[in-house]
Amino acid sequence: MTPADSSKPQESRGREAATRARKESVLKAALECFVEKGIEHTTIHQIQARANCSIGSLYHHFGSKEGIAEELFLEGVQQQNAALLREIRSAGNAEEGVHAVVGAYCDWSTGNRQLASYLHSRDIDFSGQARSRLREIHQLYIREVFIWFAPFVERGEMRALPLETYVPLISGPIQEYIRRWLSGHHPGSPEEVKALFAEAAWSAVKA
Repeated sequence: MTPADSSKPQESRGREAATRARKESVLKAALECFVEKGIEHTTIHQIQARANCSIGSLYHHFGSKEGIAEELFLEGVQQQNAALLREIRSAGNAEEGVHAVVGAYCDWSTGNRQLASYLHSRDIDFSGQARSRLREIHQLYIREVFIWFAPFVERGEMRALPLETYVPLISGPIQEYIRRWLSGHHPGSPEEVKALFAEAAWSAVKA
């Protein structure tokens, strides 16, 4: 292998890293614009200016403002799911796992308030492809949650329920509280009610 050949993987990794950084910069700029102005009133030129990139690069990676809005939403959901799964997998038993879901949802939402607010928005008109990707992301998350909780269900520590009901029962109530908190209906921090919602979630699914 020549020195030129051996350098190709490193060059490829460098280009991939640069592409990721550029896309992340655009998504960060778009989030700021969308939160400030709303999707409808944000122009692609405003995103381009804030991201300090070329219009051509922006169109190349995302296709349109709507494509940016979709990608930002999908990326946010995946970040949130990953944070929740990390906390679940660090739990030692079923009750700790349920508490971890509620706690992680609170912590992630308060720590990523702009993105959490965006995920609760109703302004995105998803394409068919984006809806399909969102379903896949949701199904993967539900499957991973069930895989972790399944042994506790089999041992009778948790109720045997339809697969699709665990996530709504455990995280549905805290999601609604967070949504209302983000919109200004609840002045107190979710941290103040985290334990309350965790206990309620455990009561809903424990045997």
